[in-house]
Amino acid sequence: MGQGAGKPGDMLGQRNGNGQGAGDGLAGDQPGEHMYEVEVPLEDLATMMLEDMALPWLEAKPERQVTTTSHRFTDVRRRGSLANLDKRRTLLENLKRNAARGVAEVGHLRDEDLRYKVWDNHEEKHANAAVYMLMDVSGSMTTSKKYIAKSFYFWMVRFLRLKYQRVEMIFIAHDTEAKVVPEQDFFALSQGGGTRCSSAYQVALAYILQYHPAERWNTYLFHFSDGDNLPDDNAVCKALVETLLTYCRMVGYGEIRYRDEASFYGWIGGAASTPSSLQYALQGITHPRLLSATLKHKEELYQVLQKFLQVPRDEGDV
Repeated sequence: MGQGAGKPGDMLGQRNGNGQGAGDGLAGDQPGEHMYEVEVPLEDLATMMLEDMALPWLEAKPERQVTTTSHRFTDVRRRGSLANLDKRRTLLENLKRNAARGVAEVGHLRDEDLRYKVWDNHEEKHANAAVYMLMDVSGSMTTSKKYIAKSFYFWMVRFLRLKYQRVEMIFIAHDTEAKVVPEQDFFALSQGGGTRCSSAYQVALAYILQYHPAERWNTYLFHFSDGDNLPDDNAVCKALVETLLTYCRMVGYGEIRYRDEASFYGWIGGAASTPSSLQYALQGITHPRLLSATLKHKEELYQVLQKFLQVPRDEGDV
């Protein structure tokens, strides 16, 4: 870095092994290299990763908008309360005054050096959003596949709490049957059994109609599965997703095709590169707000988050 262009295989540097204990198994008698470790808090990492993402097609819902009030620093004045004293600007003014008389140092504070922050109330309106998170926990979802699905939803929850003050999250787990579960249970579940994805869509649709009607809520639905669905259920899923799209701002389907020793579904005869019967059925829906993604590796999680959360907004939405 900083040494111009290079090519694969170029040596960037080499430690001197003479007397430094550089991996020769002997104790050295010379000073070693010093390295600094910097801890990055998880909240800061989440902010850096997710700050450019947003729920797509979010629109104002006047009937249920929530107004929040916050205090913002807007100005600096020479008079004010000591509680609002701007220490940095006060010291800067003192330094400038002393430097003007030939003494470039801080000291001998006077009233004329004091600077005070001015705060104003700032009102902001927030559109209501409800996010439904559906996860397949059937027997075909191996530990590795569940790990990928739970990791996606872990970052989804972080994103929602970071970006939105008014959002409701609904967690639905399913095998052949589906149910709404608490967040803690959602991330701890490890079930088995068969797969009927329509059960999750049915529960979500009923819940949306009861608690999050489209005229008052921006509703989003995400579903993660390995696509190993009962064949006769795929047409039912397609019809339910088409109905959900009339109530949701967006529906996202993520198919996990992670290959591990415990999973052989979809990997015989090169089928890993082809969609499952469920994904194939959903591809028959031409609605622009149905988004589909495939995950073959854990490293693709961030790209899928970007795909679902960086869709261009329609003109006129906010």
